[in-house]
Amino acid sequence: MKLAFSTLGCPDYGIDEIIDAVKRYGYDAIGIRTVKGESYLPNLEEFQPGGIRETHRRFKQAGVDVVCVSSGVRFTSADRSERDKQFSDAKKYLDMAVALEAPYIRVFGGPIKPEMNEEETVNWIIEGFRKCSDEAEKRGIEVLLETHDTFSTGKKTRQLLSRVERKNIAVLWDILHSFRFGESFGETWNEVGSLIRHVHIKDSSEYSSEGFNIKLCGEGTIPIGEAVSLLRGKGYRGYFSFEWEKGWHREIPGCEEAFPHYVKYMRDLEKSLES
Repeated sequence: MKLAFSTLGCPDYGIDEIIDAVKRYGYDAIGIRTVKGESYLPNLEEFQPGGIRETHRRFKQAGVDVVCVSSGVRFTSADRSERDKQFSDAKKYLDMAVALEAPYIRVFGGPIKPEMNEEETVNWIIEGFRKCSDEAEKRGIEVLLETHDTFSTGKKTRQLLSRVERKNIAVLWDILHSFRFGESFGETWNEVGSLIRHVHIKDSSEYSSEGFNIKLCGEGTIPIGEAVSLLRGKGYRGYFSFEWEKGWHREIPGCEEAFPHYVKYMRDLEKSLES
């Protein structure tokens, strides 16, 4: 079982601290989201054209793979200029993925808010994903739509991707979001299983379509073992990435507690599934 963490869990860490955490806690890779308190990575010298080569060298030298570059890009705005800006951002993240040898970037589908015209907004999203796909194909990168917000379920995700009609757009499965919207893990797999390239793991004890709280794995009630067993049984060989949302929820425990806890939880789970 290959384990990764999102840098959202250590939002204030710089590159060297991230590398140290990978090594210290026993991970295999990372997903890049937040570094040095910044979630818009193009703002950081470490990810600009003049600095990203050194960033890549440091990761490579340490044997740390970057599996996904997670953008906040979304194409839901009614403002054409804002959608154009989002596409420009997507291209920057694609260039980062190439420079870091990451196979994927994450792009959001929604949210589509109640006051929005749903069909019109969906058409903008489809247009944006198609443009991202065309740029990603040139670079040998896959674009991942996360099960999140309006597209939290496998069913909604499949419906959107079937209209996008591009081969290099796949799925990042966040198991909490699909589950809290009432979809079983088996139902999610039946909808998008063949498209799942990356997986986010997190736990919660209070959750619904309206929201959720955050718990250390095993301290909530999300049946993580069921999801992991399903994925392994279906032949998933990607990373199980811990998305600890410290960057958005400063009140939860720090990565010094959460990161090693996740590794132990997942390694114990792995042993139980193999026994």
